[in-house]
Amino acid sequence: MDAQAIIEQIESDGKRLIEVARSDLDAVVPTCVGWNLRDLAGHMGRVHAMVATYVAGRATGPLPVEQLPQPPTDDTAVDFAADALTQLTTALAGIDPDTEIWNWSPRPDAGFYFRRILHETSVHRWDAENAIGDTGPVEGEQGSDGVDEFFEFVLPNAQKRKRRDLPTSSLHVHRSDGNGEWFVQADGDKVLMERAHIKGDAAVRGPGGALFLAMWNRLSLDDASLSVMGDKSVAQAWAALAP
Repeated sequence: MDAQAIIEQIESDGKRLIEVARSDLDAVVPTCVGWNLRDLAGHMGRVHAMVATYVAGRATGPLPVEQLPQPPTDDTAVDFAADALTQLTTALAGIDPDTEIWNWSPRPDAGFYFRRILHETSVHRWDAENAIGDTGPVEGEQGSDGVDEFFEFVLPNAQKRKRRDLPTSSLHVHRSDGNGEWFVQADGDKVLMERAHIKGDAAVRGPGGALFLAMWNRLSLDDASLSVMGDKSVAQAWAALAP
């Protein structure tokens, strides 16, 4: 996906999340424990507003919390999220992904924000839709990149922030609607990933979008779009690590 396509997808998913949230602010979000759609809209608005601030300001280092917008906790959280989405897409449209900018990853460019927020917004759009029982898919190529980011950055970064016991067994993930294979295992408290066809203690096969949602512990491994071989509990243990 090029930069413009990513911006358009973020905008589409963000607007859908807001639309769903407005329909029933008190609806419980099953995949975000303790949250309702009001909380989810506020969270997404906070993330979008934060990234917009970093990108628009071409930040060279982490900003103090007091400089970052904070969401309201009442019903105006949805309006806050809508404004933040506009600020974000405007900021991303005004920067080249290769521009050097501070972020919390090993890659010091704006491209990190394009990728991270694309997948973050898609996951939470699905969360919102799931709250009302009407979920839409994630496109295969985007989903494949989301799986790659999950194993390459999301899980290792989560381990840095909070050490957890990793599964002692390995997992092979195989995309069925295009190119994409991943082998993941633990080395102590580190996550190791290879983009290769290597037999694991468990394997999950399916379309890129379904694999993305499954690895983020959103889509059940029993979903008809997925097939699981070997020890299903191993695959579930890896998915359960999703932050």
